[in-house]
Amino acid sequence: MTNRFKEARLRAKLSQKAAAISLGVRPPSMSDWESGKTKPTHEHLADMAALYNTTVDYLLGRTDEPNKKQPAAYNGELMDDIILRLRELPDPALYRVSDFLEGLEAGQEIAKQTAMKQDSNDESSL
Repeated sequence: MTNRFKEARLRAKLSQKAAAISLGVRPPSMSDWESGKTKPTHEHLADMAALYNTTVDYLLGRTDEPNKKQPAAYNGELMDDIILRLRELPDPALYRVSDFLEGLEAGQEIAKQTAMKQDSNDESSL
């Protein structure tokens, strides 16, 4: 597992320092994870998989397929355009974009929980 952390980071062409900054951790944490001295949290593992464009299963050695499968509806041109535009934004604007995305994710989670609760209520009324 530990070799996969470094392998995926190198494939993403990131230094330990760049990866640590992107993940919001100190560089020694990256070194400790890659050497097997400590383990990342579940949240950091998921963030690492996203940053390296791979899957948690690959990082954990559950699969040998390192490439993240794109959803069927993946629109490469749209994603490329968004990434290019994000790269031009100053840091304060990037923080606002990040906050906006967190709000979208929270809204999706609330909608999911509401739907599950509704399904549970529908089943109990049968």
